[in-house]
Amino acid sequence: MMRLITTPLRRSARLLCLASTLVAPAAWADSYTDFQQASTRLEALMAAATADSDLPRLAEPAVAALFAHVADAPRLFQAPVAALQDMDRSVAVCERATNLGKAYYAFGLQRPLPLSGAALQQARREQVTRNLANYGDEMAALFAFGVHCHAHLTGLMEAEFSTQPAQDVSGAERMRARAFSKGSSTMFANVVQFVQVPFWNVAQKKTMLAAAAQHATVNASLMAPPLRERLLSSLPVADQDLDPALAAALATIRQALSVTTCTGLCQYY
Repeated sequence: MMRLITTPLRRSARLLCLASTLVAPAAWADSYTDFQQASTRLEALMAAATADSDLPRLAEPAVAALFAHVADAPRLFQAPVAALQDMDRSVAVCERATNLGKAYYAFGLQRPLPLSGAALQQARREQVTRNLANYGDEMAALFAFGVHCHAHLTGLMEAEFSTQPAQDVSGAERMRARAFSKGSSTMFANVVQFVQVPFWNVAQKKTMLAAAAQHATVNASLMAPPLRERLLSSLPVADQDLDPALAAALATIRQALSVTTCTGLCQYY
């Protein structure tokens, strides 16, 4: 009975806290500043969550207002401010959003349990299942943003390397380009494969696959052939019981992965 009383009170208190921390639209300076301020507030709310309370939910209007700044990739990257022309700051944006998504995914996994071995592993899997059911909308939005963000990083890298002929690029710079390509393309592949995990609904799958399809060509060009082939071969699994809403995005991704020519950063492999 006590929990029935206290849980709504905790939720009401969080909403009051959110309302008091949101500022008038005129106070938001630019898309990059918006992202940083909203991320800080969202991180604080998540840090305050306990086993008996929920993480911030998109269904709450004040949380949705924060997500509008944290996960609005078009606003952030279509006309990036000066700060987002800097690679280090842009990388930090991608990492921050990805970490928020991972926090939703891993919520409750660090909670001590009187279990060990197989029983503990099963309990952890069940917690992840609950998190996907409870916070799928939030994870989908943040992971889709991550795909957009890494595409922005790729554009910055390609612009940097395009200023000199390929034969003049040093060995150390080639290694940097290769490490970047491997990291970004692996992240893209992980999102496409993650969509195949049960418990996502169609709208959540569509959010992530739409981002992946938009940047499929640039990510496919970053991939070493074995990774590209593995991801392509996994897509028939995604087609099982396919919802028509996902068909176009998957077709775009498949077409991009089928191309074997090398353009952009892959020439530095």
